[in-house]
Amino acid sequence: MIGQETQPEAIPEPRNAPEGPVRPAAPVPAAVWQVRVRTKLDDLYQQLAVLSPRDPERAEALRAQLSGVEGVLGRSGVVEWLRGGNLEYAWQTIHSVERAMVALRSPDELTGLLPAYRSAAAQVLPADDKVLTDLDPSAGAPSDALLRARVQALLLRYHSASDEFHESARRLRNRMLGLSVFALVAEILVVLVQWRTHDVRLLEAPTDAGGVPAWRLLFFVLIAGALGAFLSALPSMITSRSGGLPYKLPFQQGLLKLAIGPLVAVVGIMLVIGGLVETSVSSTAALLGLAIVFGAGQQAVTAFADRRAAELLGPAAKS
Repeated sequence: MIGQETQPEAIPEPRNAPEGPVRPAAPVPAAVWQVRVRTKLDDLYQQLAVLSPRDPERAEALRAQLSGVEGVLGRSGVVEWLRGGNLEYAWQTIHSVERAMVALRSPDELTGLLPAYRSAAAQVLPADDKVLTDLDPSAGAPSDALLRARVQALLLRYHSASDEFHESARRLRNRMLGLSVFALVAEILVVLVQWRTHDVRLLEAPTDAGGVPAWRLLFFVLIAGALGAFLSALPSMITSRSGGLPYKLPFQQGLLKLAIGPLVAVVGIMLVIGGLVETSVSSTAALLGLAIVFGAGQQAVTAFADRRAAELLGPAAKS
């Protein structure tokens, strides 16, 4: 995960390092992102135990700041899942503590951690970004105060870009989910309206299915459309990668295709029956086959979501 998985290595804790205050028992993580947060918290607590003797008050304040993240672990719900508030609060707090810890590190430690900082930041920042070029080893060794300032500037830009990246991924996830729910509700309403309305028929039954109720025929067309959408989406769903994101974008892409496919199938068959598309439907098998073909054509409608997800997951695949 960009900005949330590739982190600088922890400084090994010496045997005589102070342990700090005893923390309460950690809640059992309920999601993968909570496991990653829990792991990162443990890492930062260990690093603070090493750095604490240099400035006990500041180290204790940072421990207290991290303890606020403990409250969002182990809790999950639909609203929190959609808003992503717990996730963003947890990582933004961790990022803030990481930047503050720069003031506790010695210049030698910062110099040793600099390659890890630069490598992580290079995943989300352009190579010619000033915060990266200012820390180029070939530019010479800056003073201790300037080194700290530049490292903090690098982390700030890196964390801001990472947070913006994850916010974009969450918004795309929510949009795809909203469109999927809307499409499913529309399909249910279409079947219910056709079931209650006998004067208007959205689909004309072929000659070998003259006695089939219109709503039942419509229902089978929707199923065939979903089958076509599933077949067309199967290759991309198998080969897609989540990039370590907690938002399950490939799953949401597949759900969107399965939801949109039936609607595309119904619209396509209505165009055929209306004479706008030159083809004939002489049997139920031909009708359902045509529904599968149109359902597979959902790819033209959902391509916008695929392109946006590919843009987001492209950089994420590097981590």
